[in-house]
Amino acid sequence: MHVTLHGPTLNIPHYIPNSLVNFWQLHAQLSSIQLSTNSSSAPPSSQAPCTLTQPIMDLFGDGSFVGDDLVAPAPIMEAKITSADFGLLEKPILIHEDLAKGCGGMIWPAGEVLTKWVLKKYMGTTELRGKRIVELGAGGGITSLAVAVGCDLEGADLYMTDMKAMYELMKDNVKLNKLEDKIKVELLDWANPVPDAIAEKPVDIILAADCVYFEPAFPLLEKTLVDMVGENTVVFFCFKRRRRADLHFVKAIRKRLHIVEVDINNDPDYEAFKRENLFLYIMTKKA
Repeated sequence: MHVTLHGPTLNIPHYIPNSLVNFWQLHAQLSSIQLSTNSSSAPPSSQAPCTLTQPIMDLFGDGSFVGDDLVAPAPIMEAKITSADFGLLEKPILIHEDLAKGCGGMIWPAGEVLTKWVLKKYMGTTELRGKRIVELGAGGGITSLAVAVGCDLEGADLYMTDMKAMYELMKDNVKLNKLEDKIKVELLDWANPVPDAIAEKPVDIILAADCVYFEPAFPLLEKTLVDMVGENTVVFFCFKRRRRADLHFVKAIRKRLHIVEVDINNDPDYEAFKRENLFLYIMTKKA
């Protein structure tokens, strides 16, 4: 069976096994990618809705083709504005959630947990005054936004960073909350050197939520963290374990940085997230 892709390109790395490729193709409908078994048809308009032509694929390798008559397309989250106060902020932050540019465009449990934990640690204190703070893989920037609203950042530099696909969403959310004077938005692709604006001085605090989800990017994230962590840098790192391979990252980073796990599963403040399989770590430079 020949499957052609129309609309946005789906780049499947050569090292992904065929069974996962099949699943990936089925999952493509979530990213507004049109799959067709007719290779001669002209690509539709980029504005055309996603459709699945039956039969679509032999998902289980046993000749039982899966088509749109058997699998209903999963609903795609509409772009929306969400408010959140985490039970701590007097003034809620506003988050424009939009999956059009990638999965980083929505609020994930790890981001909520990291944000709440950081707020509980620093709200009502002056500990962040004059600090240089960087959020990695920020997506919509939930943690940076909450820190900017709820914490004393006098004399501090707060950087919200992610890849190019998330850049406009980050800018929009900073503007939506009128925080242009408190948050600097920077492009930071882990495959590239840390931007000069960030690298020119030591970073005091690194925030990272749900940055562990794509295994081929683990070495890039590891290198970025090691490059940025200085003698006095503290990393607050929260992620959801989705597969066994996710812990490979933790095993690898333990060899480079000192890691302490924060027990959030027995904390009543995080009871709502108990089933999410979340981990929160504090990382520092090894002695």
